[in-house]
Amino acid sequence: MISLYYVTKLAEQAAAYHHPHFRGVTKTEYNTIRFDFAEFTGAETDPDLPRKAWDDPQVTAAARDLLEEEYREAHNLWYDAAYVRALTALRPAATQAWGTFDQARTQLDEVFAALATTDDTHWHAAVSRLVTAQDQALDAARAWDEQAAALVEVNERFLYSDLPRRDAYARAGLDTTGWVIGDSYNYRGYGERPLVRQMSAVITQQREHLQTVASLTGDRARS
Repeated sequence: MISLYYVTKLAEQAAAYHHPHFRGVTKTEYNTIRFDFAEFTGAETDPDLPRKAWDDPQVTAAARDLLEEEYREAHNLWYDAAYVRALTALRPAATQAWGTFDQARTQLDEVFAALATTDDTHWHAAVSRLVTAQDQALDAARAWDEQAAALVEVNERFLYSDLPRRDAYARAGLDTTGWVIGDSYNYRGYGERPLVRQMSAVITQQREHLQTVASLTGDRARS
């Protein structure tokens, strides 16, 4: 069984090589070692055990083993913090892009719904407003897909973080409720990206509806 005294002595022996964020080491009730670090921001360099620690004859093998474990833990904490930091940097643009799309989609739905009560004398103007709303929604979807691609790139870059994605988003202050974020393969190549594909389908359905109305009423001007 590992004694706290022994662990403390090893930490003292390795004092010259502790990570700058290192605060101390304790033994848990389960006879395992727990390190205490100052909080990482993610802006630090990746923690790496100094080479001198391997060449220092005053550092025993046991103390080096402790240092290796310390730096593994420091790396994991730094890696998670760097992940959150990268997501946080995307928050302003992503939040704005989704807000713009959400507004454009709401406007599109309202304009399309209004067609059902538009009288014939205002039909062409109403359809023109619909086409404008469709174009705006599609543009907003393209802009969002760019932001979603950036989020996915960060997720891929920090694929091995211990943080579940939802926790990483929460720590970065990102409320992704309702956001359309595809998988990495959705943003490669030249195909339509997820939200553009979704909105293209909506617009196609709307236009098919207009064509159906025109064919059933015999009004070619509506087709």
